[in-house]
Amino acid sequence: MVGAREVRTFGIAVIGLTLVAAVAWSLYSLWYFWPHTPAKTAEFLYLGWRLQLTPDQQFFLTVSLAGALGGLLHSLRSLSTYVGERYLFRSWLLYYLALPLVGAVLATIAYIVLRAGLLPGGASNSQPDPYGIAGISALVGLFSAQTVEKLQAVFSTMFTNAPQNADSVSNLPPGSDTDPGDPANQPSVTTIAPVSGPAGTEVTVSGRNLGDVTGVAFGDVDAASFAVTSPRQVTAVVPPAATTGALTLTGPAPLTTAQVFSVTQPDETTDS
Repeated sequence: MVGAREVRTFGIAVIGLTLVAAVAWSLYSLWYFWPHTPAKTAEFLYLGWRLQLTPDQQFFLTVSLAGALGGLLHSLRSLSTYVGERYLFRSWLLYYLALPLVGAVLATIAYIVLRAGLLPGGASNSQPDPYGIAGISALVGLFSAQTVEKLQAVFSTMFTNAPQNADSVSNLPPGSDTDPGDPANQPSVTTIAPVSGPAGTEVTVSGRNLGDVTGVAFGDVDAASFAVTSPRQVTAVVPPAATTGALTLTGPAPLTTAQVFSVTQPDETTDS
């Protein structure tokens, strides 16, 4: 299967250095093309290119660079997490390389929507503040998934929902790769770490198709807090009243872990 193999040390070094170099380039370009105040057409000599940019062009460039920078930060954070957990597969590499482009495109779309006055706070007649625009664009790139969901929620009230048709996932035949009823697409847990600890311990649950988990319980007691960090990983904090037993993950397809988490007293040694 394409991308199923783990990334070796050399590959991790290459993707890491590539992202670091992209961050350095994005920062340099963002600072170099920062819009002039007051806004006016300006001339830039950039890597041997002599460019004349209008105020609007300067803002579009600033927005896309800030969005790409946010996407790069997301890539670096996620990459460091997966490398630290030793769970980095080749299939993730395209995701990390695409995130800066996704951030730049989403930031540009958000900027156009704001300038058009389609969202609260948007202003179409006044010159935007470059600091505010760059800050929003960087956050859009950093939280690209949340941005898409927010835009979808806002504009779903303006447009009619698309009808179910032959291209809808609900009409796929059973056993297809994206069929929710296919056992291969059901959530599963491979490991929990650590396997013991006192209340307040953060437990990492690793597996597949965990993106729709809506709750975690230690025995019959809900976790003090939990977070879905990726489709392959969920973290949960052991609650004070927890007892030794399996973990239960709730969601569209609830499941109980085969491994048991042992609740210890604070002075006991945890087995990680």
